[in-house]
Amino acid sequence: MGKLLIFLKYVFYVYSSDVKENRRHVHVTDKKRDIERICKFWIEPKIELHENIRFSEKELNEIEKLVRTNIKTLNEQLDVFYTQKTVKSINKNE
Repeated sequence: MGKLLIFLKYVFYVYSSDVKENRRHVHVTDKKRDIERICKFWIEPKIELHENIRFSEKELNEIEKLVRTNIKTLNEQLDVFYTQKTVKSINKNE
């Protein structure tokens, strides 16, 4: 698993098996790494929620806004990940 971005209380990440999917996407959880609270957003061809487990509507709106405002950074991080290089997560809280 590669952590792409840490922002507010959320961690944006990708799994190595994700390279086999035909659409770019990110998984999101909270910083507590509560596996019971995760979601997945497609980021191409458009940004849209694909899956949600236990995030509230308010949190999903906040996450989607973060995806939209950080799409360039997320795509750059995914480019690194998909070329089999080590991804250094970016902490936007610092």
